[in-house]
Amino acid sequence: MNKPTNWRRIGSLVLTTIVLLFIADQASAQKKDYKPGEKIEWKSSGYPETWEEVTFVQPTPDGSQPIIRQMPNQFHKDGFQQATSWDKIRPVSAKATNKVPIDDTDADDSATTPATITDLGTGLMTQEQVISFLQAKIGDKAFTNPPREAEFRKELAEMIKARGLDFRFSSSDTVFWKKLAKYGAITSDVSFPLSYNYGEPTSEKELMGAWNLGKIGVATSYVKNNRVYRQGEFGVGNIGTLSLNANGTYVWKSVLKAQPINGKWRKATKVEMTSEGGDGIVLLKAQSEYDWLVTKDRRTPNKGEWINISELQTRQINEFGSRGAKK
Repeated sequence: MNKPTNWRRIGSLVLTTIVLLFIADQASAQKKDYKPGEKIEWKSSGYPETWEEVTFVQPTPDGSQPIIRQMPNQFHKDGFQQATSWDKIRPVSAKATNKVPIDDTDADDSATTPATITDLGTGLMTQEQVISFLQAKIGDKAFTNPPREAEFRKELAEMIKARGLDFRFSSSDTVFWKKLAKYGAITSDVSFPLSYNYGEPTSEKELMGAWNLGKIGVATSYVKNNRVYRQGEFGVGNIGTLSLNANGTYVWKSVLKAQPINGKWRKATKVEMTSEGGDGIVLLKAQSEYDWLVTKDRRTPNKGEWINISELQTRQINEFGSRGAKK
């Protein structure tokens, strides 16, 4: 006698197969278009929904997750790197179709609607001017209209980058920090520009000339007496020189290589400068045939002049240059 067909079990298996195929297809569709070093957006918060610009590094070895790197900050000079899920990243171009609708029902009519920034002002900004801007734009209704407040923070960031600051920003300045928090301005879109724009914006000519090079080592872990210790970043000096010429050429000499690298440079774009105002330059086909970004170090309290040099796409291999420091 033939056994009755178990249609419920067959139906369940078919449904499971369809779901698994759908998930695999969605993951494949999400993964296939991203390239190492590509600027993308990452969903850093679900409520309120917040997307921030990050760099796609690579997929995990099994391809199940993307590895992304956030923008540099005071705690992670190269940007914090982590694995996330494929459904939490998207191309930068996708943001225009995924904006949270603005509800103006309870909006403060006295608040200025964000528009194209035409007047950024002049002169170094003070702490008082930063807070005054936030007060004028957001007032006492912070956190009531996140999309519009994000536009105001963006406007403030552009102003900081264009003008520079007359103070060094630090989270240890609790008075100023609390004032920023009142307006929801301790997010990376404001704290990064505050961190990297002390003093006048860099001019291209300030980067020209010869620089003595050093290298920043990565943090490492080691075992001693059956305990694991972590050693922070460290610097090694006198590893070469970098000469930047006003005619658009450079010479990069390394103590590890017999021949110097002779190449050309171009001006860095605003996108490449990320949170930093002023001028930066990109060394074309430099170390390891990669393009490298050179910017003035406006955070260091060290005497003399300093520059930061990082591989343009990954921003992970850092060197620094100095000159004029008293020995």
